[in-house]
Amino acid sequence: MKKMLSAALLLSAAMIVPAAAQTAEELMKKALGTTEGVNPVLVESFEHAAMALTPEQQELALKCWKDSVCETGQGTLTVAYADGFGENVWRRVTAMEFIAQALTYPEVKKIIYTSARGDASKAIADMRSYIAQKVDVIVMFADAGEALLPVVKEATEAGILVTVHNGTYVGGEAGKDFVSSIAEDICKLGVDFVKAVADSKPMQPGIVALGGTPGNPLSATWQGCADKEVANHPDLKIIAKADTNWTQEGNFEAVSGLLAQHDDIGAYIYEYADGFRGAVRAYESSAKPLDVVVALRTDEQGLFCDWEKADNPNFKIFYSSGQNFQSRFALTAAMMKKAGKAVDPNINVPFAMKPVVKGMCDPALPLDASVSTLVPADMMKKMFAQ
Repeated sequence: MKKMLSAALLLSAAMIVPAAAQTAEELMKKALGTTEGVNPVLVESFEHAAMALTPEQQELALKCWKDSVCETGQGTLTVAYADGFGENVWRRVTAMEFIAQALTYPEVKKIIYTSARGDASKAIADMRSYIAQKVDVIVMFADAGEALLPVVKEATEAGILVTVHNGTYVGGEAGKDFVSSIAEDICKLGVDFVKAVADSKPMQPGIVALGGTPGNPLSATWQGCADKEVANHPDLKIIAKADTNWTQEGNFEAVSGLLAQHDDIGAYIYEYADGFRGAVRAYESSAKPLDVVVALRTDEQGLFCDWEKADNPNFKIFYSSGQNFQSRFALTAAMMKKAGKAVDPNINVPFAMKPVVKGMCDPALPLDASVSTLVPADMMKKMFAQ
């Protein structure tokens, strides 16, 4: 990989552009912020992500995304996506990343998607349905955590290649009970959230840690590491935690309640940028100034547009990456394993915290769009057209 990219490329990396217009190296730089030391599975994933879909494939991708199932008209393999909770924009984009990646493999015949809607029993039932259908690959967003391990083992014993992504944890042994676990260092995410807040010197010492669905392992992991990191910053403290169900309304309700109870909130740490738009509304409804530092995992541009509109120097946002593309990595890991290639049991996805700057809000694109997604801009417009 080249060590440096052109100035024009570095500028465009902050904006959403059609994936087909960029090389694998360019997409990697845009998504991860680096091309150095990247795991071979991720390298091959970006090579597939850079493959231009035909107009017919694009329409098929949209159909499969809407219908949750589609036939490609070629190949022999069935690939399935088991989503633990698919009812927000971020999850829907992540599903499209999986579908688009699947269409770059001519050996894939059928693509299936299910959402457990946050219900662990349905997540298990969805997996058992996939086993009964004798699918070849299952990519999991395993929100139900270790409750899924027995059925994951069942799938593996049935010869199905199972991969887990985005920091969700099912227990067991990666490389044995399932092919691979793919994630950023989720503990580091919590640490870096706190460091971003500390470096920004919030006006008040209180930090609120917002999470998704109750008990989900993703939120629990980074929050636990954030708790430890706060101990290194005696001028800061985590004063509250709240579940949001990864929705704007959940954020509005949680933050409205917190504002009524606390007057020392100086920062929020959270996974989901688009969801935090509900928190912005809570501040507007309470007529309290939005003088806070926010450290986030994802990067949907709607919040960045809210930030520009607020024009408040005391409202600061830092973000990592949308990470929607991890579903691509998980599929490619399984496909590489199917082809007899080496796949590490635990694959690290690099990331770095970055400040939001003016110009990142593009009104021509959906507010729900992640600035780092590999889904092309024209597809995003079709997905969320009103």
